[in-house]
Amino acid sequence: MEVPRYINWFVEESTVTLEDGLPISCYYLDYTVDESIYDEWALHLRQHYESDDELNNSLTVLELPVKEYLSKYVIPQKDDAFGPTSRSNDFTEIMISDLLEFIQGYTVPRCKQRNRSGKTQSEHGTDILAYKYVNAEKKPNREDELLAVEVKAGLSSDKYDPITAAVVDSHKYDEVRHAITLNYYRKKLHSIDNEKQEKEIARFQKKSELDYIISYIAVAVISRDQIDNDIVIGISGDNLKLRKDNKIFLVHGKKLMVLVNDIYERCIK
Repeated sequence: MEVPRYINWFVEESTVTLEDGLPISCYYLDYTVDESIYDEWALHLRQHYESDDELNNSLTVLELPVKEYLSKYVIPQKDDAFGPTSRSNDFTEIMISDLLEFIQGYTVPRCKQRNRSGKTQSEHGTDILAYKYVNAEKKPNREDELLAVEVKAGLSSDKYDPITAAVVDSHKYDEVRHAITLNYYRKKLHSIDNEKQEKEIARFQKKSELDYIISYIAVAVISRDQIDNDIVIGISGDNLKLRKDNKIFLVHGKKLMVLVNDIYERCIK
C-alpha cells in the first residue's frame, strides 16, 4: 500500500495532558483544500471497500456506470439510513489505521470494510488490530506486539467526550475478544488473497505457544482546531481506570465532518 500524501498533514503536538497531568498523544490534522490530495485520499478510502480488480469485475458483470454501482452497493451515502454514522466511523478507523501504519510503524490489516453484508453494516469486535514484529524477518519473539485500538469520533463536535468513551469501551476488550477478532481478520485476509498478512496475524493466535505483548490504545477524534494544553473531561486519570498498557490518543482538526463528506463524494467518481 502506497503512503497517501495526506499523511503529511499530521502534526504531532507535545505537552498535552488531561487535567490531572496524565499525558496523551496528540495529533493535529492540519489540512488544506488540495484537489489532487483529496482525490487521492478518496481513492485510498474506496480501495478499503473494494479493490480495483473487484470493482472492474463488478462493473463488467452488472453493466453499470461506476458512480451508480459504488453509490448503490459500496460507499455509504449521506441519505442512507446510518450513512453519516457509517462514514464517520469508517473514515476515522481508516485514518487511525494510516496513522498507526505510516507514522507509528505498525502493520495494520485492511480488510474490515471489504465485502460487508451491507454498505453501512459495521463489524463487531475490536475497532482496529495492529501488530509489530521485533525481528525484520518476522520470526516470533516475546517482544512482538499486538495493538488493540478502540476509536470514538465526534466529527461534528468540539467536545472532549470521545476521550472518555474510547477509554471506557477499551475496557470491554480482553484476550478472548481479541482472539475472536484475530480469527475474523485471518479468515477475511484469506478471502481477499492476502496470504502474507494471513500468516503474520496467525502468529498472534498462538499466544500460549509463544507469548507476546498486548497494548491498548483509546483514540478520540474530534472536530476542533485548537486544543487546550490541559484538557478538562471532568474525570481524573485514576477514575478512568487506565491499565498500565493503556495509552490515549487524541486526533483533532477543523470541520472534520465537512471534510469527510467532501472526500466521500469523491469516492464514487
